[in-house]
Amino acid sequence: MHYRQGRAAMTTGASLCVKCGLCLAECPTYLASSNEANSPRGRIALIRALEAKTIRPSAHLNELLGSCLLCRRCERICPSGVPFGSIMDAGRERLGRYRPLRERLAAALITRPRAMHKAMAAAGLLQRLLPGESLARQVLARRDRDAGPLRRLYPARGSKRGKVGLFTGCSGRLLDAEALQGAVKLLTRAGYDVHVPEAQVCCGALDAHGGNLRRAHALRQKNEAVFGAIEGLDALVSVASGCGAHLAGYPGMGALHKDISEFLLDASVPQRLRFRPLEERVLAHVPCTLENVLRAGDAPLELLGAIPGLEIEELGTRGGCCGAGGLTFLSHPRLSRALRRPLVGQIEQLAPRFVLTSNAGCGLHLQQGADSPEYLHPVTLLARQLMTD
Repeated sequence: MHYRQGRAAMTTGASLCVKCGLCLAECPTYLASSNEANSPRGRIALIRALEAKTIRPSAHLNELLGSCLLCRRCERICPSGVPFGSIMDAGRERLGRYRPLRERLAAALITRPRAMHKAMAAAGLLQRLLPGESLARQVLARRDRDAGPLRRLYPARGSKRGKVGLFTGCSGRLLDAEALQGAVKLLTRAGYDVHVPEAQVCCGALDAHGGNLRRAHALRQKNEAVFGAIEGLDALVSVASGCGAHLAGYPGMGALHKDISEFLLDASVPQRLRFRPLEERVLAHVPCTLENVLRAGDAPLELLGAIPGLEIEELGTRGGCCGAGGLTFLSHPRLSRALRRPLVGQIEQLAPRFVLTSNAGCGLHLQQGADSPEYLHPVTLLARQLMTD
């Protein structure tokens, strides 16, 4: 969304809400607080009052709007089709100066890879910005697993079936390095040229959700230009569901976007490739962005079924939020931990070998609560089990 369209989206989208209340039973923050102001229709009412100037921007209002996880579960069941995510982004734009400095610094760091690497070199800075020693330690550990820079082009192995662009994201090479390498491995084995343009940038999701629509718009334009320069792309593929949810809304390229699991499933990878058996129990977490926005929650589960012997159980309630929700773990840590608690209980009770999630942020958040299993992207496990003979 262009930053100049924010007010129009706020007014037009918010007017669609008829206050029916169907969203209440679906909203994690309302269920946790029983406070109408923490519900979708309550937040829309606050945004409309802000636009009508019957209330003023304030730190308290920023707190109420900022506690929204943007899981967008409400959008799935709204009979009026209220574009809640866009309304929230536009409402938060009006409150940018009330956003705490720590949140703004963390968002700026995460969405700028060079700055992130410098902060990681000075681990003390990273620990001051990220809550709890364990989270900073997990981020640093993922950096140590980085396999190095990706090439710009990975040719298809065998008969070529098409051409895809791989979106790495601003922190993907840090937090999802093995998943990106796994995606390349599976895509090329399935017959696709994989283009990884070096000039791609952050998708803009964190900026948009933090109210910085101007920068989000600039990042979107850059990515559309970079991937648009690749002729004949069959799809723009992303690994992180949070990035994918934002890419799917790009006016110029959204229709080309596919989540990696959905694309591999559509490409008949379970039938075309062979995987080594794995007699292990795994818990599969379906992120809210994958289920509620991309509507591809079944894809990773079906894809994992290609691994013989794998026992798959689903973690938590489909479409719910683990509590990570963008930077919610930083802005509202108590709420974030409360939403994570039942998932941690399930992990500890079932003691799986792996917890699989399509969003690295969710994985980091869950790992803070239960550190013993290995946390992987579903594509990573598939790539590990791929038979290459």
